[in-house]
Amino acid sequence: MAADGIPRVSRWGFGRKPHPGQEGPVLKVRVAVVMLRGETILLIRHRRDARLYWVLPGGGLETGEPLVAAAAREVREETGLDVQIRRLLYVAEVISPAGAQHVLNLIFLADQTEDDPRIRPSRQWQVEEPHFLPLDDLPSIDLYPPIAIQILKDAVAEWQGPPRFLGNRWRDMDAVPEWPGLR
Repeated sequence: MAADGIPRVSRWGFGRKPHPGQEGPVLKVRVAVVMLRGETILLIRHRRDARLYWVLPGGGLETGEPLVAAAAREVREETGLDVQIRRLLYVAEVISPAGAQHVLNLIFLADQTEDDPRIRPSRQWQVEEPHFLPLDDLPSIDLYPPIAIQILKDAVAEWQGPPRFLGNRWRDMDAVPEWPGLR
């Protein structure tokens, strides 16, 4: 709430930096990709302190960047793989209870466009480790946002149906002070 007593609505935040002089929480837009190879899924392993967790490849949308281009760029930066975005799968928010963090996740289904299966992450980005993990491992890993079961159900159904709004998927990451994937 501003000094004049009028509540302020959060402004949209694109990319990784807030606008100068911006008050209150910023809505961050994150694009991510679900990409399967056989019975495996591409994930990025992160570690913060002693905590290990996983995210779908993706990251912040840059100002003026189309969503599909941003998703393909993020996969290329984090894995070295080129992808073709097929369609939007999920919209999921991550809103902390106090409202200090608000991330809008737009998650797309993608296919690899090249025959070279080698993962080659860019050295300029701090990506710990991209891996193809067995789909069957999804329920047992710490995935953010926590949508592993939804991914499994939709993979079995061969991605039928319209995009899904998954609601607020906030899960406290005790040892992780900021939601992963946005630096």
